[in-house]
Amino acid sequence: MPLRDAHTFPLAFKLCSLLPAFAEAVSLHAHLVKLGLAATSVHSLNALVTLYSNFGHLDLARQLFDRIPGRTVSSWSAMIAGYDRNAQPREALFTFLGMLEAGVSHDEAALVSTIAACTHGGCLEFGKAIHACATVYGLGLESVGFATALVDLYAKCGEVDSAREVFERMTQRNVLSWSAMIGGLATHGRAPEAIKLFDEMVEAGVRPTSVTMTNVLSACSHVGLVDQGLRLFKLMKEEYGTEPRVEHCGCVVDLLGRAGLFHQAREFISTMPTPATAAIWRSLLGAACTHGDLDTGRLAGERLAATGEQMVAGDYVMLANLYARFGLWEEVGRVRTEMNDVGLRKVAGFSSVEVDGELHRFVMGDRSHREAKRIHEVLRLLNSELTDQEASSFH
Repeated sequence: MPLRDAHTFPLAFKLCSLLPAFAEAVSLHAHLVKLGLAATSVHSLNALVTLYSNFGHLDLARQLFDRIPGRTVSSWSAMIAGYDRNAQPREALFTFLGMLEAGVSHDEAALVSTIAACTHGGCLEFGKAIHACATVYGLGLESVGFATALVDLYAKCGEVDSAREVFERMTQRNVLSWSAMIGGLATHGRAPEAIKLFDEMVEAGVRPTSVTMTNVLSACSHVGLVDQGLRLFKLMKEEYGTEPRVEHCGCVVDLLGRAGLFHQAREFISTMPTPATAAIWRSLLGAACTHGDLDTGRLAGERLAATGEQMVAGDYVMLANLYARFGLWEEVGRVRTEMNDVGLRKVAGFSSVEVDGELHRFVMGDRSHREAKRIHEVLRLLNSELTDQEASSFH
């Protein structure tokens, strides 16, 4: 039966996103236009903005968004989420500001999407401002979605204590809340706390998801808890009903590699239900370089190349450094030649810092920043001051 009711189109578009079925979605869009509903059905247009952004067609999503008559907060939320989903957090934040300038009152969905954009863009201060505004307007931590987004923001931006404070004040928690907090603790060197929190989650009757298991296995890897990590991996399927995926296997390889247990790591890889990915071989290569295991490093390099995935500059650099460590200069030359042949070079290191809501990136040796001259003047003054203090300490 053909669709004729404007209220059924949003559901159809959502179904096309889930399947996914892009060609069918385009056909439905054409049908919407043919019925003369494209200019009046705001709900359908909102759904189309989400659909096109889900498929990566942001230009089409934006064109539709700009044509929506009487845009609602749902329209703005769809566009904000679309930008964030497609790794354009700055555009998402500009869209949020545009919504405020248009006098549209935000809702929970808009705030959650904007906080997510702050997280992915590293815009902590912007996120803090939204947190403060939401509190003033009565959206507190009773909203699980909003509170979880805040936990994720603070944790991923390095303010783990702030994340923990929000987490502890939440009136309700779901598995996403627990996973975000566990992941934040694990990432920032607080693995024992992450593992303890995981145990609390299980005791609270919350079943861990695939993401939760990745986070807690990563925590075990960071602090060298080999036995506990292997035990948790075994419990995934037996106790928690979660089928191990390649990312979980990667965590186990990383766990064994960091501990220098290369025989066990290679044996584990051989028993994996699916072939090891480039990321797994790269992890093993890194561990072999750290521990100076030439045989494992050579094997990992060969298997990494055999995956068919383009090797990155860091892979070649690790291999060359490992060979150099053992004085294998012919191998070093061969690796460097291969690296040059594929047009790769060692990527310069960089750092970034947020100042007054703007993210500044600094690349080693680059002076293109608009404040580069003043920055270097300050650095010279600091260096001079430190040198003088060091000299005076000897008198």
